[in-house]
Amino acid sequence: MSPIIAGAALKGPADRMLRELGHESTVVGVARLYAPLASTLIVDEADAGSAAAVEAEGLRCVVAPTVMHGPAEAAALGRTVLEAVGVEVAGGEPA
Repeated sequence: MSPIIAGAALKGPADRMLRELGHESTVVGVARLYAPLASTLIVDEADAGSAAAVEAEGLRCVVAPTVMHGPAEAAALGRTVLEAVGVEVAGGEPA
């Protein structure tokens, strides 16, 4: 999951650290870094317009709401992550 949403870290120094290390503070910059290690990158809906660019870096891009304001959002994101890696999720609404 991308730690960057719309060019900024929701919490913590990830965006600043990326820039200080010479990388883009965008989901595409994250995709470039993760490409050798991962096959899928989950990005927030705010970055949906960058999905094709993420996929051009060699990762499957899953767009979903990633900001968790409470247990319902956390559960939905958990289902999305599990489904993105091919784990069948029982119960609840599909993510």
